[in-house]
Amino acid sequence: MKLSGPRLLLAYIVFIGLSRFALANPTDGPAGVTFFKGSWKDALAEAKRQNKPIFLDVFTSWCPPCKRMAKEAFPNARLGTKFNTHFINYQADAEKGEGIALAKHYAVASYPTALYIAPEGGLVHRSVGYGGVSAMINQADLVLAIPPLKATLAKGDKEYANGKRNPDFLKRYLKTRQTLNRPTSDVLDAYLGALPESERTTPEIILLVCNAVQASNTSAFTYLIKNQPFPSTSDLTEQRLSRSISGALHRVLNNEFRQACATKDEALLETIITNNERSTVLTNPSARQQEDQQQKTAIDYRLRFYKATKNFAKYRTIASSVADNQLMSQTTGELQKEDSVRIAWTKRRSASFPDSLKRIVPKSADDHSFTGALTSWEVANSLHEFASTYSDLSASPADWDLALTWVKRAIVLSRRPEYLITEANLLKKLGRSADTLETKK
Repeated sequence: MKLSGPRLLLAYIVFIGLSRFALANPTDGPAGVTFFKGSWKDALAEAKRQNKPIFLDVFTSWCPPCKRMAKEAFPNARLGTKFNTHFINYQADAEKGEGIALAKHYAVASYPTALYIAPEGGLVHRSVGYGGVSAMINQADLVLAIPPLKATLAKGDKEYANGKRNPDFLKRYLKTRQTLNRPTSDVLDAYLGALPESERTTPEIILLVCNAVQASNTSAFTYLIKNQPFPSTSDLTEQRLSRSISGALHRVLNNEFRQACATKDEALLETIITNNERSTVLTNPSARQQEDQQQKTAIDYRLRFYKATKNFAKYRTIASSVADNQLMSQTTGELQKEDSVRIAWTKRRSASFPDSLKRIVPKSADDHSFTGALTSWEVANSLHEFASTYSDLSASPADWDLALTWVKRAIVLSRRPEYLITEANLLKKLGRSADTLETKK
């Protein structure tokens, strides 16, 4: 569907917030060993938070046994279950980045070397070489029997790692993992899979999943999307379930977005974007045609991500196109006309509102008590967001000049104090501080 006119403009109104949630790619979770992403400091913090030891694989790019272990052992499902259950798994190249200091600190001289480290960072056991999947599993069992690591074991870890999967056990074990702040995605998916079909959609189970779901790329997340009711105004149970599911989905996506920003993981960002689009199709089949809203959501995510990660080059590519080609393309008169249409539509809908709500309906496009519903305000807010980010992240006068045109346009549409401050900051950067006197008029 090709977009044009006002719909195209509205497709690119950004930074107004996410209005839909994501559908996960159904999966049973990673089959092999999952390695922690982030710095060594972050891995230690996570180990302390979960009270779990660390399995540290120290390798080099030229080491044949390292390559064999990476190809043969780490994708193995049995090894993955054992190590993902009991350890925070971490990898370090002994010749790159933090791996150089880690190899030196733990006196690693041969590769691969497996280091088993207590949550507080003390080395408990080391093993050199690779002897196969079974040898690694046996080694993990021996290491976990050592007193400093034995104390980290949760009740049920061994039975779960050995394949116990009946629903009653999984429910108890899930609660234990939650209590210890450990990841629950694999256990929750296993629990849903073990439940009889007749028990999977009871309110009790839905609320349990809402409380425990942690990732969008899980069966549990998909389960919530598929079981979200469309409540009637009189069904209090459906209303409660709908609110709980929406809250859970929102929490998961927000957490994953924060994770993507913290680790600068663009692949995770794109997964989140894709999941949003799939969610829309599943919960509202007619939304297949709403490409404008999908584009807006994708742009919103990417801009927020690149701003948070201070990747100004990629931020600029998107922002300059949106601002110049869309947000700056309509005249003030055209925007005010759209405002009037939206106000009229709101008034029609408000006819049945109780008196306590009717007071929030704007009387005209000049009624700033309801500016958040106006197209002109949305355009101004987005232009100011771009200009402010350019001011903060760019060191180029050319970028500041461009940002200045945007914020001046925002001021014309909605003269707000924060817009005037951004204008003054840009003028100062450009050596035109005297011009800031105009902002006081």
